[in-house]
Amino acid sequence: MEKNIDALTGNEMAIRRQESDARPRSVVSSHAAAYFSLPLHGNETRQPVNFEDPQSLKAVAQRRSPKEPLGDFPLGWYDEFLQEIRRRGIDVVTFRDLFAGSDDWNYTDHYSSEFAAWSANRDPDGIQLILQHDVDNHPSFTERMLALEAQHGVRSNVFIFRRRFTQSDGPEAPYPIDYDFLKDAERAGFVIGYHQNAFQCAGFDLGRAVDVFREDVLHLREHFSIDFMVPHGGVGREINGVMHLNRDVPMPEEFEGNLRWVFNKYGPRFTGRFSDGGIRKSRDRDRLERTDLIGSFLDGLRPGTRNFVLVHPQRWGWRVGTGFNPILTELPWYRSMIARYADSHEIVDNDPRSA
Repeated sequence: MEKNIDALTGNEMAIRRQESDARPRSVVSSHAAAYFSLPLHGNETRQPVNFEDPQSLKAVAQRRSPKEPLGDFPLGWYDEFLQEIRRRGIDVVTFRDLFAGSDDWNYTDHYSSEFAAWSANRDPDGIQLILQHDVDNHPSFTERMLALEAQHGVRSNVFIFRRRFTQSDGPEAPYPIDYDFLKDAERAGFVIGYHQNAFQCAGFDLGRAVDVFREDVLHLREHFSIDFMVPHGGVGREINGVMHLNRDVPMPEEFEGNLRWVFNKYGPRFTGRFSDGGIRKSRDRDRLERTDLIGSFLDGLRPGTRNFVLVHPQRWGWRVGTGFNPILTELPWYRSMIARYADSHEIVDNDPRSA
């Protein structure tokens, strides 16, 4: 085993990733095929995407199904966010752009050398932004979001599981991810990274989790240039009186110097941060007020800074449930935003108090 791992380190890892492009393209799982066979617009069926064709991107972004799960926010609002980014001249970069030319691999120090170099050369009048997507569920929602971004000339960072874990299904939970689509996205400038859920998939065994971490990265590197990693949140397990989560799984030694930890415990430094994570459970009114991605977050960005946005694509769709969080539902900015999209989206009052 060690011999195989050693053979995949350094330059040979890069060679293996290059060779993967010549391999047969992956096939969407049967679960994904079933989902995409649902009617989208009339009799339309799913078609491959061409990231250089605006009409192809538009068709992907507009895919919808009457059976798709309810999201928290209208997809059209994310489109509005992208329009605002472009209108304000905000510079959207990827993690690969951020670390281009940097030899700082010290994630435990939050890449202080990289930040010092960026600070010394920053544009005092510009605003920089990184967009991150954690694909926790419903990967087809991610395809729509990437198509929207590509339409606006934006590239983001997409973090995927090798396997999805749930309490009911364990590490065999449905995860109909389309590698072909993501390969095309990567070729178009998007970054594909590893969303590390090794602790959960290893049955909450920390020792075994390091092996799963290693196996997952090597598998994903057969398909993508996996140079960045983000631990998944999710459920943890108490061991000897201490709660442990995916972020407590250490980086396998052979990935030191070729895989960067960029969020959740460690990561680069940013001035402003936004996340839609934990929205349904949050009862912090101030935090929910700041969930206004445009009126609160974008309006608060200042020149000479770099900033970070984490958006979970499965929370944004054509069908929106307004009752997941009763506090959020009552906020004026949220009610006004939902009203703007009532005609173009299916808005569902799923508040149990309304029953």
